[in-house]
Amino acid sequence: MDFLTPLWNLIIVDPMVNLLLWIYTVLNQVSIPGAYGIAIIIFTLLVRAITLPFYSQQQKAMKKQQALMQSDEWKAIQKKYAKDRERLAQEQMKMYQKAGVNPLGGCLPALIPWPIMIGLYQSIMTVMGAQPEQLMELSKHLYSFLPALAAAIPVQSDFLGMNLARTPEGIGYIIPALVLISTWVQQKMMVMPATDPQAAQMNQSMMIMMPLFIGYISLSFPVGLSLYWIVFNIVGIIQQYFTTGWGNLFEGTPWANKVKKTK
Repeated sequence: MDFLTPLWNLIIVDPMVNLLLWIYTVLNQVSIPGAYGIAIIIFTLLVRAITLPFYSQQQKAMKKQQALMQSDEWKAIQKKYAKDRERLAQEQMKMYQKAGVNPLGGCLPALIPWPIMIGLYQSIMTVMGAQPEQLMELSKHLYSFLPALAAAIPVQSDFLGMNLARTPEGIGYIIPALVLISTWVQQKMMVMPATDPQAAQMNQSMMIMMPLFIGYISLSFPVGLSLYWIVFNIVGIIQQYFTTGWGNLFEGTPWANKVKKTK
């Protein structure tokens, strides 16, 4: 697949690297402290805005599916075909078709922005490079008609007492914690309630394991990359709130009924 690398760089990585560096350069020129950290935040917001339609479509599709799974019709079907899994699946598809719901509608839109997300990851990692070989690699992605960008490297990666180019240390350990918490909140808001005990148990396991896994691997990532992930999650949480409210975030807490009444 090496023959695809130049095309991938041309379409995805190069524009992102240059945009990120341009934002950093503008902020640096006006002497804003922590310019690169702020540049990552602005850059992430821009990318999230570009992918907003896809995630909005995903959330709306999930909201429709969630409403169907909580309907009296579905509960009656589950009760009727509780011992016949094949027939239950057939009836579920019929109910989806009747309601005009695509069961993949919540998955496919989320796959479309993934190339952009991978490019975002590569861009942040490339720009943060400080070693000679990393700087040489970065220079290959810079546009020749923007000479000011080359003059801006290596970037100053200090942000709020943390080095964005390094893995967490000291105060930086708050970053993986925020990655874990923001991932858990977004996932909790998005998860669809399951009446089937096996599915409910699987959801519960995922709710615990996925945030823990992402929080754990963020310990080995540069802080700058985790910063992007936190901002990305926060925007997703806000968008999810305006689509489905708090969802299942407060399920099982004393505030659950109060939240439902305010929807």
